[in-house]
Amino acid sequence: MTLLPIFTAGEFRKASISSPNQNCVRVARKQGWTAVWDDKRATDRTTPATALPTGELLLFTDEQFDAIQAAVRGAGTSSPLTITPRTDGHFVFRAATPQPGGGVELIFDQGELDAFHHGVRNHEFDHN
Repeated sequence: MTLLPIFTAGEFRKASISSPNQNCVRVARKQGWTAVWDDKRATDRTTPATALPTGELLLFTDEQFDAIQAAVRGAGTSSPLTITPRTDGHFVFRAATPQPGGGVELIFDQGELDAFHHGVRNHEFDHN
């Protein structure tokens, strides 16, 4: 069994063109893992030190997330992340691989998706 790091809300960053408030795709990279989180899931009790449950995160190895970024940048052919449009104009993010937290789905609107893609294309989520 693989031991996953604990991700806290304060470790996540969003793309530079994201809304100044919440409603953003957030990404954190730690100990060989990358987590994607929807900050709309935060509550009034969420602080930067709040540990986020795996059931709210899409978790990828750093290599898998790099493949996601390559696909968004047009340099990759497959992605461990599926982004499915809904009829209401929103997009569902799902992992194409089994997840430690189960079948997590994150839902974003067009602006959130565009900001995420912008951040990926501009290397804002590259591992430092």
